[in-house]
Amino acid sequence: MTPKLGWLCVLIGLAGCTVGPDYRKPVPAVPDRWQAGKEATADLKLIDPETLKTWWKSFDDARLSRLMEQALGGNLDLKMALARIGQARAERRGTRAELFPTVDAAAGAQRADNPFPGLAPGIRYNLFELGFDALWEIDLFGRQRRRLEAASADLEAAQEQHAQALVTLTADVARSYIEYRSLQNQLGITRANLDAQRHTLKLTKRLFDEGVGTRHDVVRARAQTETTEAQIPALEGELTAVLRQLELLVGQQPGSLAAELNEGGAVPVAPGRAILASPAETIRHRPDLRIAERQLASATAMQGAAIAELFPKISLSAFLGLRNTDIENLFKSAAFSYSTGANLLQPLLNFGRIRAGIDLAEAQQQEAYFAFEKAVLEALRETETALTRYLKEEARRQTLARSVADLRESVRLSQLRYNVGVISFLDVLDAQRALYVAEIELARSEAGASTNLIAVYKALGGGANSRPPQPETIQGK
Repeated sequence: MTPKLGWLCVLIGLAGCTVGPDYRKPVPAVPDRWQAGKEATADLKLIDPETLKTWWKSFDDARLSRLMEQALGGNLDLKMALARIGQARAERRGTRAELFPTVDAAAGAQRADNPFPGLAPGIRYNLFELGFDALWEIDLFGRQRRRLEAASADLEAAQEQHAQALVTLTADVARSYIEYRSLQNQLGITRANLDAQRHTLKLTKRLFDEGVGTRHDVVRARAQTETTEAQIPALEGELTAVLRQLELLVGQQPGSLAAELNEGGAVPVAPGRAILASPAETIRHRPDLRIAERQLASATAMQGAAIAELFPKISLSAFLGLRNTDIENLFKSAAFSYSTGANLLQPLLNFGRIRAGIDLAEAQQQEAYFAFEKAVLEALRETETALTRYLKEEARRQTLARSVADLRESVRLSQLRYNVGVISFLDVLDAQRALYVAEIELARSEAGASTNLIAVYKALGGGANSRPPQPETIQGK
């Protein structure tokens, strides 16, 4: 082995060295079971990961599924997330390219002369050159490799941000759709009650005209009718606002979904018993936790890159081409020229700049670690809260359903008793008002139970893998 080849092998071997801490993926401490699962939840089962990908299909609503497909294809937040993946991928390619030599085509002309009058004249000459310049900074202590590690982690974080955008989008679409259906049902209940109250008002006026009823009954019936009628414009306004939100989520112009959704429909309900997942499974599926973990990996790699600034930088340079003092002879064989060189740069005096950079990188790594720990606690809190709210609202919905059934019977009996003169008309109005309030509350509770179930799916990371970000992979890009 020649001495030159030996030195090259030594440099290549040293180039495999890296300084700074090696990243180790943290394993968060999580409880074995949910607190919410301790209260009458023995029949709750673990959710199938495949079902979690497209959880909205468990609602068995064709329009909801169609809206979800439109949103997955047209939502602008998803498109921006994809654009950020492209940016991160380009950043990684640029960082990776810094590991390799750069070769440039070079052309130049120089003229050397003595610039100081009165001194002995120096040599005057022209120099023309045309060729290729090459420069390679050997990554002796892993500065560029650490930066490449950080760029790879940033790319993976960007892909997880796309997954998180999917989680948020699917939950928002389903929530808005359920709210829209709930408002439609509330509007239908209000109009039906208004029709019944108008009929009662007409009957009361007739009885008053016949001298059977009282003016007080007429006034009370009219006041109740007007109160119910006043609810309709507010519900219609909320209905339009939710429709516009849905159109925004699917990436369409206002009014594009009106014809499709104007026909009423029941609030979609999904069987919510197969919703539990262990805390460890939640940690594994949630994209926001993977984002925090990848950001921690990136910060750790940048900490190593900052430490590498303390060590020497070695670069090799070379020129291959044509050089001549006469441009007419530049392209003759005698003008062929080459040169090589090596440079070593060791920081000596930088007034603490490098040390400050190391301290900054270390503080940023600590911040990323604490952010990851907080994200874990936030994930546990969100899942516990969502699961508890769903279970409580489901129990409330069942109670309200029984109450509505009883109140409907109460209204029927009140009208019969009023017709035979056993009770006053005020009792009939009170029964109707109580039924209306209970029906509205039941409609809201049905929507609330479904919305809280959606919150559980979101807390479990549902929808994150419903659509891959791009066909390209990280490796080699």
